[in-house]
Amino acid sequence: MKLFDLKLKNYIFQENFRSYNFKEFVESFFGYKISEDPKNQSLEKAYFVRKDYVDFSPLLVPSSSTWLGIHEATVAQDCHVTIVPRNDEINEEKNDKRFFILDLENTLIKVIAKMEYEWVKVNTTLLKKIWDEINERTKFLENQIWTSAWENFNINSSQQTQKILFEKLEIKPIKKIKTGFSVDNETLEKLANKYEIASFIVEYRHLKKLQSTYIEWLLKTVNPRTWKIHTTYNQIGTATWRLSSENPNLQNIPFWDYYSDNIKSSFVTSGSDYELMVADYSQVELRILAYLSQDKNLVETFAQGKDIHAETAKLIFNTEEITKDQRKKAKTINFGVMYWISGFGLSKMIDESPTECIKYIKRFYESYPSVRAFYDQILENARKNLYVETFFGRRRYIKTINDSNKNIQEQANREAINAPIQWTCADIIKIAMINIDKYFHKNKLKSKLIMQVHDELVFEIHKNEKATIAPKIQEIMENIPNFPTNLKVEIGLGNNWKEAK
Repeated sequence: MKLFDLKLKNYIFQENFRSYNFKEFVESFFGYKISEDPKNQSLEKAYFVRKDYVDFSPLLVPSSSTWLGIHEATVAQDCHVTIVPRNDEINEEKNDKRFFILDLENTLIKVIAKMEYEWVKVNTTLLKKIWDEINERTKFLENQIWTSAWENFNINSSQQTQKILFEKLEIKPIKKIKTGFSVDNETLEKLANKYEIASFIVEYRHLKKLQSTYIEWLLKTVNPRTWKIHTTYNQIGTATWRLSSENPNLQNIPFWDYYSDNIKSSFVTSGSDYELMVADYSQVELRILAYLSQDKNLVETFAQGKDIHAETAKLIFNTEEITKDQRKKAKTINFGVMYWISGFGLSKMIDESPTECIKYIKRFYESYPSVRAFYDQILENARKNLYVETFFGRRRYIKTINDSNKNIQEQANREAINAPIQWTCADIIKIAMINIDKYFHKNKLKSKLIMQVHDELVFEIHKNEKATIAPKIQEIMENIPNFPTNLKVEIGLGNNWKEAK
């Protein structure tokens, strides 16, 4: 049985992927006619099964292979769909690479279904303990903030925080907004360099968000019978074609501090015979850029196993001995320039003047000249065709690329540069997931894929299979069919997500 999600086809083939009209798409692309009956609106939730012959009256279906929509649990007659086969379907499948993408996404449905069914066990006792620790810390921070302000106030209120900082304490504001002066995190992080109260408020807000958005939500969504979280993965809905998840959303779990890391330690194995394994693509977007642009310096840096951020720092700052701060800035420049960042945008990220940041961007292109030539070619093709494509043929339409409004055009340029890299990255991870699932199924393994988060895949590995599976997964992920470039995957093992990461 081959699954076929008509909504996916709509999303892949339509020109405006951010919005769609399911009824119009079905009628124009497939030649199907859907009745105006409101109950048929739920058709878009149906999966489609390919059959060689179907005979359900009043559906008119030829004996040739075609697509039949099965409307959830109802009989086929209730679908009210008249199928008119397109004579050019075979030619389209041969000539349009988007049919490969459609097949990729439809094949992925089964893989995602397995992940959603299996998923990951959570140590709720540890989560509650982390919640208590955060609660103690936030009470301490609350008292520190009130002591610094010489009065108690609602720290969660932007207006009260403004009055304390800018009126009572007479701190010089940074950014004006409609309701006064900004007290967002970006502003407070800048003030934190000079004012301790701002530092306390930033940490307080972060910990409160961990409590409410992550810990409390994770505890609510744990299945009381399995002690597992069964998230829902979405194949559509993101601007990058990466998978998103909801109930709960695990794509946004932070990882850069003590409490965030401890939240990950609550994700554990389902039994003593298993370990968690994280397989993480290393600098995959920059490696994709190196391959697509064929820039000699980028390609050689990765081929020789060098630190790309350190090498960029040497080139930009013109020195062989670099500092940690220079490498950190070079990393930001690498990823920023890769996505068409402006000098002003970069200045906000590395806290240097826009003039200096424009120089850094210029030096980046001087160091990697084929990258700029690659970008120029993307933009030239986009202005001509009004779309760009990924390596595997996923298409992003950009209708505003020739807009007379410079701001709109610049945003379109950024989208045109982003898509071939970010969307190719999404394709690579999905291909890896499918190939790993085939390997597991073929060899009847007990190990299983349980999570996909950003550039990493998380597995529950049976200890008897660990020695064989770890190198095999790395091999599958690093060697994507028809994509001959130097991908690198880092493997980690542990009894929980934090240890494996």
